[in-house]
Amino acid sequence: MPPPGKTHRPAEIGVKVLLDKTTPCYHFSATLQNSQVECRASLKILDSDKPPAPQELITLLNQAGVTESLDLERLAIFCAEAARGTNQSDVLLATGTPPSAGIDGWFEAAVRTTADEAEFNRDEKGNIDFRTRDSFTNVEPDDLIGIIHPPEAGTPGLTAHGQPIEPRMGIPLDIRAGEGARLDPDQGKAFATRAGRVILENNVLTVSEQLIIPGDLDLETGNIDFNGFVEVRGDVLDGFHIKAARGIKVAGNVGACRLESGGPVEIGSASGKGKGEIRCQGPLKTRYLNEVLVECRGDVTVSHEIRNATVKATGRIMVPRGTISGGETVALEGIEARHLGSVSGHRTMVTAGVYFPEEDRLNHLRYRLKSTGSQIQRIDDTLGPLDPGKQKLQALREALQLRVDILTERKQKLLAEKETVKKELDRFKPREHPTANPKINAGAGLREGVILKLGDQVEEIQIERGPVSVIANHTGDGLHYLKLTPLKVSAEKLEAELEEKGIETEKIDRENAQ
Repeated sequence: MPPPGKTHRPAEIGVKVLLDKTTPCYHFSATLQNSQVECRASLKILDSDKPPAPQELITLLNQAGVTESLDLERLAIFCAEAARGTNQSDVLLATGTPPSAGIDGWFEAAVRTTADEAEFNRDEKGNIDFRTRDSFTNVEPDDLIGIIHPPEAGTPGLTAHGQPIEPRMGIPLDIRAGEGARLDPDQGKAFATRAGRVILENNVLTVSEQLIIPGDLDLETGNIDFNGFVEVRGDVLDGFHIKAARGIKVAGNVGACRLESGGPVEIGSASGKGKGEIRCQGPLKTRYLNEVLVECRGDVTVSHEIRNATVKATGRIMVPRGTISGGETVALEGIEARHLGSVSGHRTMVTAGVYFPEEDRLNHLRYRLKSTGSQIQRIDDTLGPLDPGKQKLQALREALQLRVDILTERKQKLLAEKETVKKELDRFKPREHPTANPKINAGAGLREGVILKLGDQVEEIQIERGPVSVIANHTGDGLHYLKLTPLKVSAEKLEAELEEKGIETEKIDRENAQ
C-alpha cells in the first residue's frame, strides 16, 4: 500500500462576492471563500417589522447557484437570529466538496533497507532469537531493490455554487541512484549493480559493500550475515557471530564467537574460551589468540601470542616477536615464533608443510572407519547370545526377534558405510603443493614439551634449544636442527645445501644442540 499522500491545501484565491442585495427591509450579502468551497453570508435588518423569510434568501442563493450545498437548518437559524436583532456576519451557510490531494510519487522497497526498523526472527515454535535481527537484506547484482511509483491525481471537488474544482496532482518522487544502484525510468524500477545492502537516505539509493558497527556487537545489533565487508569498532561479545563475504575487521576483542569470512580477517584479539571459531578465506592478523579454533586459507600473523589454541593455515603462521604455547598449530608454508612451547612444559604441537584441509579429511575418514568397525563389533557381540528360537514364550520370542532384526539392519548400514569410507581412503591421494615448506623457526628458543612434526617425522623436544631452524631429515632418523634462517629460505633449499656440502647431519644436529 502506498504511504498517505501529502496534504495539499488549495491555494486561497481570495474572497468572491456572490451577491449583494439591499432592500428597504434588509441588507443581505454572500461571498465565496476558501477557494470558493465555502459560502458565507451577512444579514442586517433595516426594518425590524419586516425581516426576510428564509424562503426569500433561499431563492436569492439558488439564483446565484448555491443549491444542493445549502444548509437549510443553518439558514433558518441565521434568519431567526437576525429577526431578533442580532446582526449576522460572515456566517457559513453552504459548503461544497474540497478536492482530495493527489498522492505523491513514492518508493516501494522490495528489500529491507537501512531506513526500516530491524525485526527479530522466530523459529517454528514462535520462539524469538534475540541475537538474530533482520535489519537489512543482502542483494546481488541485478536484484530488484524497489519500485518507483508515479504520482497520482486526486479527486475533483465542487465549489459551494456547484462549479468543479480540479484536483492537485501529486509531486513526483525525487529519487537518485548512488553507487551500486541503477534506476530504470521506463520500468519505474531500481536495481542493484553490486552485492551489498541497500541504503536509502535523503532520497539517494545506494548499495553499500560495507557494514560498520560503531560500537560493540551485542543485542542491539545482533548476529551479522552480510555479503560484503563488516567492520566492528568495538568488541564482539560472547555468543554473537559474524558471517561476511568480503572480510571482517574488529577493533577490539572477539569472545566466544564464530567469525566466518570469505576474505581477510583483522581483529584486536580473540579469547574464545574453548568455543570461539574463526574461519577465513584470506589472511588473519591479530595480537592474541587464546583458546580459539582458527582455520585460515592464507597467512596467520600474530604480534604477541598464540596460547592453547588450534590454528591451521594454508599459508604461514607467524609470531615473530611472540610465543606459541599449548594447543596445535599447522601450516603449509612454515611456522615461525620467537618462543615455541610453555615454561611449564605444557604440550605444544607444531606441524609444518601440511595442507590441513587434506589432513583433516584424511583423519576424518580414518576416524569414521574406526568408529564403524567398533560399532559393528559391538553389534556382533550383542547378537551372539541372542537366539529367539530358544525362548518358549511367544511374546519373548517376538521381542527378541524384533531386536535381532533391528540390530541386523543397523549392521548392514554400517557395513555399507564402512565400505564407502574404505573406498574413499583407497582413492585418497594428497595433491602436490608447490608452496609447501616443512620448516619451523624458533627465534629465541624451543622449550621442553614441544612436539614437532615435519612430514612423517615427529619428535618431542627434551632439552631447550637456542635460536634454530628445524627441517625434516629425509636421509635418517629425527629432524635437522640448523642455524636460524629466514622462513623464506625453504626447507628444500636447506636440505639441498646440506647434501651439496656433504656435511654429516649428525654433526650439525650435535653442534646446534649444544
